Amino acid sequence: MHSLTKTFLYCVLIASVALSMNVTGVLASEDGGNIVFNQMLKCLKLPADAPRDYSFLIVAVIKDGSADFLSVNFRTPPSEWEKTSAPLIADAITQCEPYSSISGRKEFAVTRELIEAGSKN
Repeated sequence: MHSLTKTFLYCVLIASVALSMNVTGVLASEDGGNIVFNQMLKCLKLPADAPRDYSFLIVAVIKDGSADFLSVNFRTPPSEWEKTSAPLIADAITQCEPYSSISGRKEFAVTRELIEAGSKN
């Protein structure tokens, strides 16, 4: 295994923690999550043939303008498309650094509706 400059953790939390989280509360959480989400959209390239419904819960810890820790969680057992898309979402978050105006733990959801709305802006 080669050495990485940043530590990233791609988790699949199908059971208790992810299922108990309220995504609508996360959507409206803090502006920092919106900043990371909107910046991520600039670099995000998802595979074609997305399912009608998907939902990723992203937890990012921003430190010194970079994603110091990143977790992509599923609310339900992931489809093959979701398994393929999760690392692409994580990569987009790190490729669109720096996040100079925010720091700390940021949580937000990535859904089809949000991606489509964000890509129209």
